Amino acid sequence: MDLRARAQTLRLQLRRAWLPVRYRGRTNSDITDRFHRLYFDSHLQGKTWADTRWFGNAVAKCPLDLWIYQEIVVETRPDLVIETGTFKGGSALFFASMFDLIGNGQVVTVDVEQQQGLPQHERITYLTGSSTAPEIVDQMSAFAANASNVLVVLDSDHQCDHVLAELRAYSDFVSPEGYMIVEDTNVNGHPVAPEFGPGPTEAIERFLAEDDRFAVDRTQEKFLLTFNPGGYLRRQSVTS
Repeated sequence: MDLRARAQTLRLQLRRAWLPVRYRGRTNSDITDRFHRLYFDSHLQGKTWADTRWFGNAVAKCPLDLWIYQEIVVETRPDLVIETGTFKGGSALFFASMFDLIGNGQVVTVDVEQQQGLPQHERITYLTGSSTAPEIVDQMSAFAANASNVLVVLDSDHQCDHVLAELRAYSDFVSPEGYMIVEDTNVNGHPVAPEFGPGPTEAIERFLAEDDRFAVDRTQEKFLLTFNPGGYLRRQSVTS
């Protein structure tokens, strides 16, 4: 056995000696899923993502996904983010803050309920209504028509039929090489909330079967824990 092989064997032995007995024999996926469920379910005690804030504003997301979002913003340089599902406005403010840093960009976000106390920022436009209502889609289309590079984030009703309708309605707005991010694909047992029923993951499966312009970008799941597994959809380059 050469020196390199011996070093590799020693590393594996040390890793096994360190790993707690209850995790030995489990795959990385098993361990990650167990932590994912622990992290997700902690919101029932008002912890983790239920108490995550951006500049004091509630943003009900995994911070590792927010880090990926800023990397996408810097890489693709969108000048418009279309967001469905405003909630408390924390994620809209997050994107506006990213645009402040790069010196360009606007956010338009929609929710069925008009929340009080939403964060105000010159880069944010709030709309009220269903994300799939024709009048809302038309307004989003007008914003997209004035933008050269559009990022779409879908985070409203997570039922399969609604998400599929959003995917169909908003996919045309996404720029080539840009992203359409479908949030909370982890529900319905992927790996949390198995009782949820068909949701975002199932909607994506149906959408990709009918629209070959998009592909799942698994490189955006590099931090292992993501609330959007399989939900980072990248539009392919235009080919002649």
